[in-house]
Amino acid sequence: MSTSVAAQQFGGNPPSLKWQQINTDTVRVIFPKGMNTQGERVVNIVTWLNKYTRSSIGNLERKVDIVLQNQTMQSNGYVQLGPFRSEFYLAPSPSSQDLGSLDWVEQLSLHEYRHVLQNMNFRQGVSKVFSYLGGQLGQAAATNVAVPNWFWEGDAVINETAFSSQGRGRLPAFFDGFRALSLAGKRYDYMKIRNGSYRDFIPDHYPLGYLLSTYGREHYGNDFWKGVTSDAVRYRGVFYPFSQSLKRRTGKNITAFYQAMLQEYQPQWNQYAARPDTTPAVPMTAASRTVTNYKYVYAAGNNEWIVLKDAFNKVPGIYRINSTGKEHLLVRPGIVYNDFFSYRNQRIVWAAARFDARWGWKDFSVIRVHDNANGTTKTISPRGKFFSPDISANGQQVVAVATTPGMQYSLQLINATTGTIEKVLPNPDNLYYTFPRFTADDKAVISAVRNGKGEMALVQQSLATGEITPLTPFSFIVLGIPAVQGDTVYFTASTKDVNNVYALTLADHKTYAITDRGNSALHMAPAPQQDSLVFSEFTAEGYRLYHAPLKTAPWKEIAVNEPQHSKWLQPPAEEGANILDKVPHDSLPVRKYALFTRPFNFHSWVPSFNDPNYSISLLGENILNTTNTSIGYSYNRNEGSSDLNASFTFAGWFPYLTTGIDYTIDRNALVPNMGRLYWNELTWHAGFSVPLNLSSGLYNRNIVFGSNYNILHRDPQGNFKFRNNNLQYLSNHIVFSNMRIKARQNIFSHFGQYIAIQYNHSLGDPFAEQFYGRLDQYLPGLWQNHNLVLQAAYQQRDQQFNYSFTDNFVYARGYNTPFYDRIYKLGANYHLPLAYPDWGFAQILYFNRIRGNLFYDYSIAHDFIAKKDNRYTSAGAELFLDTRIGNTLPFTCGVRFSHLFDKDPSDNAQNRVDFILPLQQLFNY
Repeated sequence: MSTSVAAQQFGGNPPSLKWQQINTDTVRVIFPKGMNTQGERVVNIVTWLNKYTRSSIGNLERKVDIVLQNQTMQSNGYVQLGPFRSEFYLAPSPSSQDLGSLDWVEQLSLHEYRHVLQNMNFRQGVSKVFSYLGGQLGQAAATNVAVPNWFWEGDAVINETAFSSQGRGRLPAFFDGFRALSLAGKRYDYMKIRNGSYRDFIPDHYPLGYLLSTYGREHYGNDFWKGVTSDAVRYRGVFYPFSQSLKRRTGKNITAFYQAMLQEYQPQWNQYAARPDTTPAVPMTAASRTVTNYKYVYAAGNNEWIVLKDAFNKVPGIYRINSTGKEHLLVRPGIVYNDFFSYRNQRIVWAAARFDARWGWKDFSVIRVHDNANGTTKTISPRGKFFSPDISANGQQVVAVATTPGMQYSLQLINATTGTIEKVLPNPDNLYYTFPRFTADDKAVISAVRNGKGEMALVQQSLATGEITPLTPFSFIVLGIPAVQGDTVYFTASTKDVNNVYALTLADHKTYAITDRGNSALHMAPAPQQDSLVFSEFTAEGYRLYHAPLKTAPWKEIAVNEPQHSKWLQPPAEEGANILDKVPHDSLPVRKYALFTRPFNFHSWVPSFNDPNYSISLLGENILNTTNTSIGYSYNRNEGSSDLNASFTFAGWFPYLTTGIDYTIDRNALVPNMGRLYWNELTWHAGFSVPLNLSSGLYNRNIVFGSNYNILHRDPQGNFKFRNNNLQYLSNHIVFSNMRIKARQNIFSHFGQYIAIQYNHSLGDPFAEQFYGRLDQYLPGLWQNHNLVLQAAYQQRDQQFNYSFTDNFVYARGYNTPFYDRIYKLGANYHLPLAYPDWGFAQILYFNRIRGNLFYDYSIAHDFIAKKDNRYTSAGAELFLDTRIGNTLPFTCGVRFSHLFDKDPSDNAQNRVDFILPLQQLFNY
């Protein structure tokens, strides 16, 4: 789950999708037609939360809009300010280990509405002043700086845990990262934990937030954080308000508070792992300097295994690995919604992501099969909404979980030769299947399923009759991916403090404990003889493969549905404990929600600093995210001109439709033989653009093309006159990006292209035109995280100078190049990482990475007045710092040294130093 604004899709749903609403005093829930049940459940839950769960956050109230998105396969949700709304993505995650097994609509309601209450109650003091000065985004900027991201998410995870029978606070895997660091003796400081690392594994802010928030409540009371956050958003103390409030209330600043939390939990984790009866196992893979995860392991004979390898410096791939650690790449799955794959008899199968070209919320998957015998990969299914496929022994059938926008679930049998769906297995109780596996004889399927309450059980379903046979009782114990070997099913379960491997014998449905480890096992592969087991276990360097013997002693029978958790994994009841059984299922009136409801919906004042343009705009956006409005003022430092502007974009149809008006005062230009001329300018424009997503496989591909029609009237100042004060022109553009997916440490894609073309031309008299084109080619460098980037750019305009279009050219570095009528540039860049400092100071600035770039630029500009070509060549180096400001804002800055082989005609300089300071990053966060 995320609070990031980047999760939005502007104009992501087709106009054929009809919307309805349930509107109460507390909330308006907007949902596609046919989703009444889900909409009513959301309203009932959040109304209860709003009424009965405020003692730990505050009593300020404000109505919110919640949009239910049912066309996507993403499992997520967010709450935002600007405008104030939330969106729930209704496809449940196929992996229960990550988010649990609760009913997905209920879990989203519990978690995301806590963010709603946070935003309501953080509008206090200085943050309230910012909400007046900058609107909702002003408040968001103030509160996100004042309150650390770990609190937002940790507090929300407490909500989903305390008010349900499960939640992530009860999932062992949720704490694997912190446990692994503790067992490895790694105790990173607070700034490193907050800011992450390109070099080391760092748990994210969700478990960090839950541990810190829970520690605070247990030691200082249920309403402790209400006071701390109130101080913070009011900026009491101005600097470090959150830490200062902690210091006043506990005697510990944030760093000491974090260390105290570790001192409480780490001994419990270490003692649990140090028990003398833990299962012995031998590492199969050596510890790596680069964080590497080995997942989804399968026995492939001859002491070989098939695994997914996902490292910080490499794109995930499926490898064959032997007992000596030698690895051979088989295939890279590419873009997926879930990285699970299955293997059987030389065939690898997975669900690959596919996208509707235009509508961002409509996405799909297809089943892909790779044949190791001949190295071929093919798609064997139509586009659908498939998860977690498995393949039969003969390779003729694939079984996969299928979902619908209406949240109906099924298992489907797909013919691997024809791609047709042969059978949809019955599912009268609408169980949610996870990771189905064929039995040894391919006559049935084993799957861990979730029922409507969020409980899980292992079941077996006959392919012939569709009959479902329970293998384990339903409970809130989370079950992982099963592995079938003969008459035994191996699986992981969250019965104890960590996920362990268990076995179930199909003949008698008895379950046995196979491993008892100090940290969680994720996946396992029994040898065909069932005399040994390979499993992946989480360590401080990622998921590592371990090898353990099987049946060295009689297996111990155990009831996997009976939790045996330590006290720290049993969160205390608060504010009403589990509410899901108490919340009523009231039927509520449903009405139509029109696409054009509140089309302007102004919410924020936003400044923009993009030298030489400085502006402030009043922004508006409707709740369905299909309209965008801006009214603003901007100042151009180069010209000294001022501009009043307004624009409106509608994205609810296939093209984006845009219109707007600009009035510019004191536009000016230096014209040959005439000096500097001034005029005022009034422009109206209307146009369209079409954004298309063509991503698939290993490549993210996007293309945007469009055109704008402009009518311009110029009012000259002084004694000069234009030949024609009115101008009509078309501005046409196309931008294409094709980028291979990259690993975490990769600076840029190892192969990709960026192409931009713009052509502006007048209609009628006076004549004016300009063409601009740019190509960037991304290539791998000499080492894994290096990049060679080649650039070419060309720009040409008419020689009559009746009108000057915007100059988009990227000039040779170091020069103040005059643009005459024609210019081109060739450039080469070699990017490389220099260091990963993982160091910061005073909670102000943290350095994640230092990287460099060596460059060479060659440019020729034609001077049509002097009738000659002028050369501009330079070489130099750039140093970039990838940092985070205040543990919150990602920010890249740098410095450039340019040596000019041709003297700059403006000042005869031969060497120049420039600071690279993209201020716009600070205001777009």
